[in-house]
Amino acid sequence: MFARSRQLFATSMFVVDGVLVFAAWIGSWWLRFYGLGIPAPLGIPPLSLYLWTGAVLAPTALLALRSFRIYRSARTGRLGQELFAVIQAVAIVTALAGMGSFFTKGELSRYTVALFFLLCTALLWTVRIVMRMLLRWMRSHGRNLRHVLIVGTGPLANTLLDKIEHHRDFGLVVEGLVSVEPMPAGTTLHGQPVLGPVSELTRIVESTGAELVYLALARPDWKAEEEAMQALADSTAAVRLVPDLTMAFMLNPSVEDFDGMPVVLVSESPEQGWNAVLKRGFDLAMSGLSLVVLSPVLLVLAILVRLDSPGPIFYTQERVGILGRRFWMLKFRSMRADADDGGPGWTVANDPRRTQLGEILRKYSLDELPQLWNVLAGDMSLVGPRPEQPAYVEQFRASIPRYFLRHHVKAGMTGWAQVNGLRGDTPLDKRIEYDLYYIENWSLLFDLRILFLTVGRVFRDAAAH
Repeated sequence: MFARSRQLFATSMFVVDGVLVFAAWIGSWWLRFYGLGIPAPLGIPPLSLYLWTGAVLAPTALLALRSFRIYRSARTGRLGQELFAVIQAVAIVTALAGMGSFFTKGELSRYTVALFFLLCTALLWTVRIVMRMLLRWMRSHGRNLRHVLIVGTGPLANTLLDKIEHHRDFGLVVEGLVSVEPMPAGTTLHGQPVLGPVSELTRIVESTGAELVYLALARPDWKAEEEAMQALADSTAAVRLVPDLTMAFMLNPSVEDFDGMPVVLVSESPEQGWNAVLKRGFDLAMSGLSLVVLSPVLLVLAILVRLDSPGPIFYTQERVGILGRRFWMLKFRSMRADADDGGPGWTVANDPRRTQLGEILRKYSLDELPQLWNVLAGDMSLVGPRPEQPAYVEQFRASIPRYFLRHHVKAGMTGWAQVNGLRGDTPLDKRIEYDLYYIENWSLLFDLRILFLTVGRVFRDAAAH
């Protein structure tokens, strides 16, 4: 019954999406030529052309949506991830429609193609948001629930219980726990009854009517896990395996399909695939625009640095970026030309090596502006962990756990640690904690938030010296 209802729901969504894509295409044609009053100097093309095109576009869109695994069971999936997958699929279909417009020499209106992207995205988003709201309402009233058993009684099972409790909108009802070894009758752990040992799992599934069984066992209990899998092989309950990664350093963990074999990605950079394209595109656009707009300011600062003290205008220093790659980071020189003669060292408050102009440059972070060129060249990003010198990287890597995980992304001009006041001579372990939080929770909106906070905090931060 559980598998049948999932299949019915997925099929229904598949059909609804096909209808919506077709309706969005025809609706865009109507808006372009009738609804919005946009002039059509070449005349109004026949509706039949768009009907035939829509008949091709709709199944193409469904294939694109299916490639992003939109129609898999999403009971525990995040709405934001689903909406992002939808917009990616619609963008692909829109690009194909745009190519059609180009090769048909404008018979397919470019305005129609642009309107299709907006309208199709809006319709597909709306139906998913409404569906989520409807399912949440149903589950709050005791409908569309799934009865769950958790095999395990340790910390991993407790964490799973906390997540189920936190996400009540998932509609998961825990019937109880199944222990590795027999326990006294009436035993309760983590607020749930222990219904019996793994050896009685088949009986427990049948007596509770459980539709989902989560295996949440520690790695030393692998024999019990194997026994549970064998018992559930002859059961109608769906099985979910929760891997024990408590001893692993996790960074954006996920699961990938390796030719039919599931592989757990324990540490993974968020800057891959569409994320990489999105972030790089944003960096290119903003750094290029900033260099053009700020060129008069950069020229004035360069002249002032030259007049303030003898030495070069720019200060270059080798830093370590993504995947340990080294690059030369640019800054306006804010110290005497011989400041590094004693070797690398942290800057401190009232540093005697600073020039008179350098004090102002550092106070308002103006010395960092040449790094826009590093961003444009691809060595850095606008937002990310601040890069360190190679000597410090080797030192910190040897003494601070998880330090090198911050090199899974490009170094940034500003970062989550910096906008929270962790600049200059501040606790390194705290800065790494904030850097890893940024990597684990990266999104373009998060980058925009950090850039906004940078203007308000970093440029007036007393820790900058």
